[in-house]
Amino acid sequence: MNWTAHEQAPVPGTPLCRFDKVPEGEGREVTFGEEPFPFRMFVVRRESQVWGYVNSCPHNRTPLNFRPDKFVTYDKTHILCSVHFALFEYDDGFCIDGPCAGQSLESVPVELREGMICIAEE
Repeated sequence: MNWTAHEQAPVPGTPLCRFDKVPEGEGREVTFGEEPFPFRMFVVRRESQVWGYVNSCPHNRTPLNFRPDKFVTYDKTHILCSVHFALFEYDDGFCIDGPCAGQSLESVPVELREGMICIAEE
């Protein structure tokens, strides 16, 4: 399913969080809607760049993180699935190691606007 088809997905222009609230090399989860099926996504940052992804491992659709906002390896070189230990690239979500190698995280387009990370306008 495309992220935009999720009934609780944010619309373009929706603010997610302040850029300075995402530590260098780390991530932050953002959730929209109510349980049992909210829309979960996360953003990761490297220097002045940010990327957004649906918080769902392509291996079996579980969230990547066990702990809040923990989406990267200890050395901050890759996005990590804490369930399957799959490793993903920051810039395109491509899995380079693990049970879903060769697959990718589902991207959510984001942009910086006046210090805020927002869902990108189309």
